[in-house]
Amino acid sequence: MVSICVGQNKVLSSIENSIQEGKSKEALKQLSLLNTTAFLPEDLGYYYFLTAKSYSKENNDVKAIENYLLAKKQYLKANVVEKAMEINLNIASLLVSYKDNTQKHQFYLKEYMDYAFSTKNNAKILKGYVQLASLKINSKEAKESLYYFRKAIALNKKVKDIKLESKIYNNLAVLFSDVLYKPDSSLYYLRKDNLLLHQEKTPNPNYICYNLMNQASNYSQLHQYEKAIGLLHEADKIKLIEYNKVNKENINNFLYLNYKDAKNLDKALYHLEISNKYHDSLNTEQQNIAINNFDTKYKTKEKELENLELKTNIKTNRVVLYLTVSVLIIVLLISILVYKNIVKKKKIAEQEKLIEIQKTEKILKDQELNDIDLMLESQEKERQNIANELHDNLGSMLATLKLNFQNLKRHNEVANQQENQLYDKTDALLEEAYQKVRNIAHLKNLGIIGSEGLLIAVNKMAEKMSVLEHLTINVIPFELTERLENSIEVALFRMIQELCTNIIKHSEATEVNIYLTQGTSKEINIIIEDNGKGFDPKTVVSKSGIGLKNMEKKVEQMGGTFTIDSILTKGTTIIIDLPL
Repeated sequence: MVSICVGQNKVLSSIENSIQEGKSKEALKQLSLLNTTAFLPEDLGYYYFLTAKSYSKENNDVKAIENYLLAKKQYLKANVVEKAMEINLNIASLLVSYKDNTQKHQFYLKEYMDYAFSTKNNAKILKGYVQLASLKINSKEAKESLYYFRKAIALNKKVKDIKLESKIYNNLAVLFSDVLYKPDSSLYYLRKDNLLLHQEKTPNPNYICYNLMNQASNYSQLHQYEKAIGLLHEADKIKLIEYNKVNKENINNFLYLNYKDAKNLDKALYHLEISNKYHDSLNTEQQNIAINNFDTKYKTKEKELENLELKTNIKTNRVVLYLTVSVLIIVLLISILVYKNIVKKKKIAEQEKLIEIQKTEKILKDQELNDIDLMLESQEKERQNIANELHDNLGSMLATLKLNFQNLKRHNEVANQQENQLYDKTDALLEEAYQKVRNIAHLKNLGIIGSEGLLIAVNKMAEKMSVLEHLTINVIPFELTERLENSIEVALFRMIQELCTNIIKHSEATEVNIYLTQGTSKEINIIIEDNGKGFDPKTVVSKSGIGLKNMEKKVEQMGGTFTIDSILTKGTTIIIDLPL
């Protein structure tokens, strides 16, 4: 690849030399023969740049701009930004001469200037100033043009670019001559330019020719026609390397005008005839270029027709191949769809089975919760019946028995001291039995059914269950000011009662705290904690009463959560959160 690139660069460099020598037609032919398919982006950019330069020399501005844009694209692709940006100056220079330009050249100038300032390179900025000033040589932008020329002159004192300095002086001369109409100032800069041109080892003959033509123009404005005519003849003798016919036409046209103003009509007509011949020759060349372009297009079309049959055969083979591949793809797609359908049906069957299992589990869970409700309801009724029986029947019997015993004691007033002690002891035992029956009856139904509410019932329960110097039960309410629904109060009370009973039976605790909290009207929080010996909730088996598991399920049924936090030797905390 390296050797190919080197070869390409040598060929392109040789073509560039031909362009500089004024052989732009020959350069275009050489470029058209190159096979660019193996070119790297940078070499392709160079190829399009030389093509554009050749077309520009041949006065084909449209083709030149087209190829400059292609060159810029390839240079950017190769990340050769400097060359891509410099092409902007060439494009702007060509666009400014178009009547329908509408300031399009300004875009390319701005892009270049932004790039130049970003590099902080004085040489690049200088080049931009010179181009800006040169493209503003017109009556509307004359002041701006002069401003940028002066900035360029100041900056070139640092850069010291002789070629650009020559261009600055030449273009300043044009500005003073053609726009500001100051021929003396124009001649001043042209003389400075002429000195610089002859200081070069190989002066560019075209630039010397332009300098002489511009001097002649100024002398013509000063009515020094003989001086102008002499300079034009001197310019006409120079052998140009580019734009030969255009310059010959212009020189002879200027000679015609100056001879005419000098009243030498014979020579004026002679040079007008020569100028017209060059003009006609240029038009003929443009026609030939158009014919050549048409011929190229015709030959290309003919070649395309020759290849059409071959392409048709290739297309037929491709159609057969595409059909075969399409059939295989369709079969494959159908197989995939069938497989996906089977997998989908299997998944649906599994999902339906899972749904059935979930339904069964829900039915069992609902049944279990119903059983818990029935159990709780039965326990509640049983408690009420026992409480009523104890209070109404056994309590009445014990009261009557005590009354009869006291009457018997009064009737036997003559009894000895030993018998009196027996009577007193028996009376005390009856009183104790009566009070215990009352306490049990009240404990089984502590005001929940009545109008007292949950807080009062829990307080009474705590008072009854507390044992002096052995067990203290503290009830700590927060914001519990309103009554709850009776069924909720009953359920919560029975849970608290069952939990406190379990603490008394199993925990060996000395202190129990019951926190009743109702932060909002939509929820209630109950915390029961003790300082007992703790237990492992996973190993607990309920033998009687409601049971922890049943409590948990009941709370879940009511939409709440039931949490047990217990550590061996460090006590137990049970938390009930319930929405209202």
